[in-house]
Amino acid sequence: MMTVPKVFEIARRLPPDSRLELAEKLLRGIRSPHLKPSPQSRRGLATLAALSDAELASLADATIAPNRQHKLRALLRKNREATLTRAEQIALDELIAETDRIALLKAKALYTLTARQK
Repeated sequence: MMTVPKVFEIARRLPPDSRLELAEKLLRGIRSPHLKPSPQSRRGLATLAALSDAELASLADATIAPNRQHKLRALLRKNREATLTRAEQIALDELIAETDRIALLKAKALYTLTARQK
């Protein structure tokens, strides 16, 4: 059986450009029915090349805010227990989409940094 940790382990062995392509394809497939992609997020990803190495390194180290992490964990726990309300499900979808955007931004920042060092 293929588990998420196993998928991550295999993905880490891919070359950086393949990892970025994989992340983009996965994120394209994960779309919340409640959310619409923002034009701002698309523009932000396209302008990474204009950032300095220090700015890219900061982006590559970015994480979701601690209070958002706490809320995400609580909602995921309720989801496992099958006790989410409709409003909580929407909030969970939004937090997951936010973490996905951060993960993609981190991957692209790291890819851009790595490409510059070649």
